[in-house]
Amino acid sequence: MDKLKIHILRRLYRHGKIGESYTPIDNLRHGLPQSERNMKIIEEAVKELHNLGFVFLWKKDTTISLNPRALDKVKEIIGYDF
Repeated sequence: MDKLKIHILRRLYRHGKIGESYTPIDNLRHGLPQSERNMKIIEEAVKELHNLGFVFLWKKDTTISLNPRALDKVKEIIGYDF
């Protein structure tokens, strides 16, 4: 899994955006280097994560949260052992 997808999963997990607690996709740019803040690339990564079942998209695909059923796999990917 590439760095951008791991950044997205880590950010959602760290901020507790799981299930029906969601955040706008625009907020995923924060914490990325200026050269990687292209929304088109971020939205493609979000769609891939959605197709893999790691995230849910809400409100006409403008907000995002982690899939609670995939939380164990997400923790394994991002390296958290809580």
